[in-house]
Amino acid sequence: MVFGNSSRRVAHQNRKELYYTIFSTLSRLEIDASPVNYELMHDIVSGSNPELRERFARLSKPISAEALDSLARMYLPHHFGKSIHDDSTTRLQSELTTLKASLLSGQDSISSYSRMLGQATGNISSVDPRDTKTMQSQLQAIRHMTEVQHSTNAQILDSVSSQISTVAAIASDIENFERTKFTHLATNLANRRGFNKKLAELYGGERYSEGTSLLLCDLLALEPFDAKELIKVKEAVLERLGFAVARAVQSTDFAAWLERPQLGILIGTTAEAEIQKTADHLRNSCLAAFDSRQANMPAVFARFGCSAICNASTASVLVGQAEKALQIGTDSVSDRVVFFSGAAASGTHKDRMLYRSSPVGMRKEET
Repeated sequence: MVFGNSSRRVAHQNRKELYYTIFSTLSRLEIDASPVNYELMHDIVSGSNPELRERFARLSKPISAEALDSLARMYLPHHFGKSIHDDSTTRLQSELTTLKASLLSGQDSISSYSRMLGQATGNISSVDPRDTKTMQSQLQAIRHMTEVQHSTNAQILDSVSSQISTVAAIASDIENFERTKFTHLATNLANRRGFNKKLAELYGGERYSEGTSLLLCDLLALEPFDAKELIKVKEAVLERLGFAVARAVQSTDFAAWLERPQLGILIGTTAEAEIQKTADHLRNSCLAAFDSRQANMPAVFARFGCSAICNASTASVLVGQAEKALQIGTDSVSDRVVFFSGAAASGTHKDRMLYRSSPVGMRKEET
């Protein structure tokens, strides 16, 4: 219990220092403390986005609003989603219109060439074979028309290829926007927005799997890295942790980096033994992500809390139950998963949404 309370106090103090650092940095650089700029500076100061931090450091001083807007559009696209999609749609329509015009121009050019070639062939047929001068003149005309058509075809091909590449680039921009919007860049796992989207998909359909559980994990070893002087170390650790987590979970499961708690994993089972097995694998993988040869590397303390969809009528209830289980796990000294248990709702999806569960308690998995 003392360990859990002490950890929470350290985390709370680190968060306060982070908020102070963000606002003081905004003030020192004379940057407007708007929601977008705050989130941008949070990702820079906290070290959750190393690439953004590096790009920001290269900006010339004083930092212009245009430079900040450019960074925000690149790394916080969720604030500009509508404008990005609108801009992509406009660009796509323009390129497709130009592509259609190029193809029509090519069609007209070929039709014109075919018509002139037919006329030239008719002229040759009517020429006296002994009139070599006229014959050579007609053949020269055909040769010239062919060269012109060849040049025109090459220009049209280049234009069409360029427009197709531009259309592909627009599609890539949209894909990158969606990826960035739902990805935690430091770990390359899903971020909280991606996690919320996945929960909405699970609960949003008429039919959904009740055989899914939410496993939350708090990696207490990361708390010392919240100090601003350890940002660079934290960036490297987050990258390694993201790789370790991705390898530890099944391809059919879904892992997200939530900051607090750090990890949320949707597992396609409610079997407690399987969930405990996943938690053990995850803890060992995270342990391996730390270089134990370095003296300043802390020990890894992973605590777990879990709840099943069959016990939760909504996504918020599911998360709340898992958080309560995690809190008990954090206050203990055991590595075992704490499961939220309660009377499961019965009936259809609609009935579940109206269901109010009876008072529940927590329990540790039986060994």
